[in-house]
Amino acid sequence: MLDVRAKSEQIARSGMEDLPLNQAHPMHVVGLRETISLVRRRKYFIAIFVAASLAILAIALASTSNRYTATAGLVLERKEAPMLEAVTELQSEERDRSAVETQMDIISSRVLAGRVVDALNLVDHPWFNTYLPVDPESLGLLQVIRQKLSQAAAAIGLDLWNEPKKLPPVSVQRDQAITNFLAKLSVTRSGESFAVFVHVSTPDPELSAALANTVAKVYVTWLQDIKRQAMSDAVTFLRDRAGQIAARIADNERKIADFSRLNDLASEARDDVLRQQIDGTNQQLTTARGELAAIQARREQARLLLDRADEVEGATLTSPLLTTLRGDLARIIRERAQYASNLGANHPQVLKADAELTSLSKMIDGEIHRILEDLAGEERIAADRVRQLETQIGDLKGQLRDRGLAEIRLRELERDLLADQKLHDLIVARLGGLDPYAEITRPSAQVVSVAAVPTQPAFPQKSRIMLGGLIGAALLAVILAVGLEAVDTRIRSAQRIAQVVQLPNLASIPRLKQPWFRREHRDPLTHLAEAKRSSYTEALRSLYLASAIRLPMARPALLFTSPLDSEGTAEVAAGFAWAAANDRVRTVLVDLDPRSGLSDGSADANWPGLASVLTGQCTLADSLRPLSGIPGLDVLHGGFDHDRTPIDFLSSQNMRWLVEELRASHEMIVICCAPVLILEDADGLAPFVDGVLLVARFGRTSEQELASAANRLRINHAPLIGAALSDVDPHGQPDQQALSAANYPRRAKAYLGR
Repeated sequence: MLDVRAKSEQIARSGMEDLPLNQAHPMHVVGLRETISLVRRRKYFIAIFVAASLAILAIALASTSNRYTATAGLVLERKEAPMLEAVTELQSEERDRSAVETQMDIISSRVLAGRVVDALNLVDHPWFNTYLPVDPESLGLLQVIRQKLSQAAAAIGLDLWNEPKKLPPVSVQRDQAITNFLAKLSVTRSGESFAVFVHVSTPDPELSAALANTVAKVYVTWLQDIKRQAMSDAVTFLRDRAGQIAARIADNERKIADFSRLNDLASEARDDVLRQQIDGTNQQLTTARGELAAIQARREQARLLLDRADEVEGATLTSPLLTTLRGDLARIIRERAQYASNLGANHPQVLKADAELTSLSKMIDGEIHRILEDLAGEERIAADRVRQLETQIGDLKGQLRDRGLAEIRLRELERDLLADQKLHDLIVARLGGLDPYAEITRPSAQVVSVAAVPTQPAFPQKSRIMLGGLIGAALLAVILAVGLEAVDTRIRSAQRIAQVVQLPNLASIPRLKQPWFRREHRDPLTHLAEAKRSSYTEALRSLYLASAIRLPMARPALLFTSPLDSEGTAEVAAGFAWAAANDRVRTVLVDLDPRSGLSDGSADANWPGLASVLTGQCTLADSLRPLSGIPGLDVLHGGFDHDRTPIDFLSSQNMRWLVEELRASHEMIVICCAPVLILEDADGLAPFVDGVLLVARFGRTSEQELASAANRLRINHAPLIGAALSDVDPHGQPDQQALSAANYPRRAKAYLGR
């Protein structure tokens, strides 16, 4: 037995090694087929989500009142000349756009809305003044529900929405009416057009038209009032300004006359005499300064002569007496020199000559002192004259400067007078050009389209909203389905089985279709006895052939189990036994799962089972029930309930005896066992079977459950040979699977004729 088990494990490992490369390492490519497959897998979720979304949308639309939109058209003037400008320049295109947008903002302002509220007395309308009680007949579904809740809460002393006990002041109600009216008002224009359209939406079509027309009329009237007031203000301003300027002109003329008289500015020839006086005085000053410099030079020379008497001969300072003395001095110097050379230095003639030289030198010094005194007097006289001339020139320049300032002031007064005269002429001309009676009747906007009473509601457009809601809900449902798919760990492909538990998927058993309104349980064996060739039976044959290759021993025993209940273990085991019987192999199907459903038929109600054999009530041969529709296939039911039957009924000794007895009479033993993660029956039977096949249900068994079951069986050294994926939806697979014709349901149906 151990050799058989080792060989089975080796075959299972070799089967895993023989897996295709793309099966061990799948590459998922999201395309149209995968998207359609996802939608088919999640069709119930998508359908329920879309239906719930449409139901909520329908309830919301039913509780939303219809709104009718009325539109009135206005045309604004392209240009409007300011009243105080004599010439109007062409406005740029950008300025036009800004002006139109400004007028649109004015139309939707609270000031203009207040005029409309006052004109139509909307303060007394409950749609706009929400402080007023609402007519019950005009309430929507949600408002009715809210009113009922408020009444029920008020009955027990609660205020759910803090509703006011009394009406607030009229000003507060008016502000509320303005706010609600602005919420229903919109202003638009098309492109760069000067046509402006006013839209008002309310549940009442006649009220919408009245409001739109009132907004247009109030706006035009408001512009007329503004223009009339602006005209009146402009005329009043121009008149006041003209009077002020005329008074200022007279005052300036008086100032000019007085200023000219006080500053003696009547004659222009005086400016030349004054400048001539300045020029003459400058010439005299220059001459006086030259004379003063000459006197100072002569005085300095005389002083030098006094300091250096030996240079008297070369001096240019002369006077009649000084010239005579210089001549005598030169003569005596020559005589002395002659006497000294002829008679000697101590000769009386020489001494006499020396005495004369001394006397002449004193006389020359005295003459020079006198000349210096004369020069000092002349210098003082010349300096005084220079100072007088400088003072005179300074006075003349001061007079000229004062006269220039006076001329500047005079010219300033004359310019002010000229400016005031021009401004006065302009104001008088503009005042004469204004015609208030003509301008008032011509507003800067006019109504070109009167709002008609709408016949169709603008909102809600239920057909479009429902269509958009359907598309949006479908897209959102698909997105949510993708999210659910990303976190969904349930088994939907053979590749995931190979990746999770390292076992090959021997077959993918397709789902049996049943009528929607006739969901009845059918015995799998009965269905197989009635069925001919189909995708379902071919998948079972594929499972049998793949398992037979992995069980080369004679009279093998194969155990079918699953991680949890309702995984389709009984159907797969019964199908496997049916396929073996059709292959002329005498097969016995042992049902050890009390909730498998294989014994629910009426024919099995009184048939003894394994429990009767173990208690000695009958023999094993008597408990085997042959199937008339499937020759070569016997069925052995457990005949006991795990909740009430002692556990020793499934002891190792009993199971060993059972398998040996069945080997003696049958060529293939198929055992359907309870789930691995619920009962330990499969672990107890593992030592006595030649192979274990783990069944997982498509879209129900999770990866964690499948891995836990495989690990549990491996702990007990169960000879796992592979897995089988049951109840497969051909359209719900994430990728193309192998080993089954169920991947091609249409072509298989056409080929098989069903």
